[in-house]
Amino acid sequence: MIRLKLAWCAALALAYGAFVVWYGGAGAPLTKAEGAAMLDAIGQMYRDHDRTPASTDFRANLADMIARDDGREFYMVNLETRKPGLEALAAEERYGLVVLPLLLKRGSHPVFVADRVGLALGQYGAEVDRVGIVRYRSLRDFLDMNADPGLLEGIDDKFAALERTEVFITRPVIAAETIRLTLALLLAVIGWIGLKLIDWRSARRAAA
Repeated sequence: MIRLKLAWCAALALAYGAFVVWYGGAGAPLTKAEGAAMLDAIGQMYRDHDRTPASTDFRANLADMIARDDGREFYMVNLETRKPGLEALAAEERYGLVVLPLLLKRGSHPVFVADRVGLALGQYGAEVDRVGIVRYRSLRDFLDMNADPGLLEGIDDKFAALERTEVFITRPVIAAETIRLTLALLLAVIGWIGLKLIDWRSARRAAA
C-alpha cells in the first residue's frame, strides 16, 4: 500500500511539474536578431497570403519591446469599442474560436474580460465598451502566434467586430491571477482523495 501511495503522489507531482514547465513564464529573452527575424516572418506571412497588415505602428512598438524583453510572461490589455448588431457579434464569436486554440497552444489565455457598465472618474472610459486582459507566456510566444497563418482565418472577423481597439503590454506589479497555485491546490485535494481511496480499498481487502 505504501508503494501505491508513493506512486500516486509521484504521478501527481510529475503532472504538476509538466504543467509548470509548459506554462512557463520565465524563459530566455529574445535577442535583437531573433526578434527582427520574427517580425520579418509576420510580414512575410501576410505577403504570402496576399494580405496587407493593419495600418498601425505594430512593428515599431514590438521592436521597442524586443529591445527590452526579459523573457518573462506579460499581460496584454485590450480596450475595445465594439460594433453594434448581430453580424458584429457573430464575427466576434468566430474570432474567439480561431484565437483561443492559438493562445492555449502557446501557454497563453485570457484572464479577465469585462463589459463597461459605467464611469467613476474621467471621460476616456466612455469610449471603451469592453476590457480584456490576456496572459502571454512570453513575447516570443506572442510574435510566434502573430506569424501563424491560422491567425489570418480570424483577422477579418476581429475587425468586423470592433470599431476601435487600443492594445498595450503590461507586466504585473500586484497580481492575484494564480493559475499555478490553483492547480497545486486542486492536485493536493485530488491527491488526498486518492490516498483516502487507497486506504479504503486496503481496509476492505483486509476485512474480506
